[in-house]
Amino acid sequence: MTSITTVTRAPRLSDEVARQLAAAIRTGEFAPGARLPSEKELAERFDVSRMVVREAMSRLKSDELIDTRQGLGAFVAAEPGRGLFRLEPDPAAVKDLHDIFQLRVAVEGAAAGLAAVRASRSELAMMRACLHDMNIAIAGKEDDVAADNRFHATIARASRNPYFDRFLTFLGANLHGSIARARSNTAARHPESVLAVQAEHEAVFAAIEQRNAPAAEAAMRGHLSAAMERLGLGPFTGSRS
Repeated sequence: MTSITTVTRAPRLSDEVARQLAAAIRTGEFAPGARLPSEKELAERFDVSRMVVREAMSRLKSDELIDTRQGLGAFVAAEPGRGLFRLEPDPAAVKDLHDIFQLRVAVEGAAAGLAAVRASRSELAMMRACLHDMNIAIAGKEDDVAADNRFHATIARASRNPYFDRFLTFLGANLHGSIARARSNTAARHPESVLAVQAEHEAVFAAIEQRNAPAAEAAMRGHLSAAMERLGLGPFTGSRS
C-alpha cells in the first residue's frame, strides 16, 4: 500500500510557530487575557526571525485566538477561537489525515443517511450523472477525482443540513490536493482499486435511491473506511500505520 508520506511537505516556519502557540493557548499554558511574550522573546524561544513571529501572530489574530493592543503587545482572547474551526498543519501528515478521515466517516455517513430520506429527484439524477462521468473516466483511464468530489458534494447537499454541506466543502478544500495525489499513486500501483472504489460508490447510490437510510449510512462509512486503507492511513479503528 502506498504511503501518504511520499506526498507531504514541511509546513512554513510561521505556520509551525502559530501551531505551537495555538496549542499552548488551548491547553491553558497561556490563559484567556494573559499577555504573550514579546516578539523578541518568541523569536528567541522558537529560534526564528522576528518576521516569522509577526506572521505567526497575524495568523493567530485572524483565528481569533489573540488580540493586539497598540503599545502593549498581544493578549490571549477572552474566548480563544470562538466559532473557529481550522485544520492545523502538522508535519505528521499521516496522523492528521487518519484523524480527519475518521471525522469524514462519521459526518459523511450521517449525511448519506439523511440524503436517502431527503434527496430530490434532481439530486438523485445528479448523483447518477456523477457515477456515469466516473465510469467514462475509468474506461478511458482518466482522472475521475472531479466527478468523485461532485458525487460526495451532491450527497452532502441532499442531506438538507447546510452545516453538513458547508463542513464537507471545507474538508474537501483542505484535503483535495493530498488525496488526489495519493489516489493517483495508489491507482498506478493497484489499478484494480479504481473498480473497487466505483463499486462502493454504486452501493452508496443504490441505498440512497432506494430510500434506505441505514444502508446508505453503512455503505458510505464502509466506502470511506476502505479509502483509508487504500491511502495507507491504516484502519478506521485500531492502530495507525
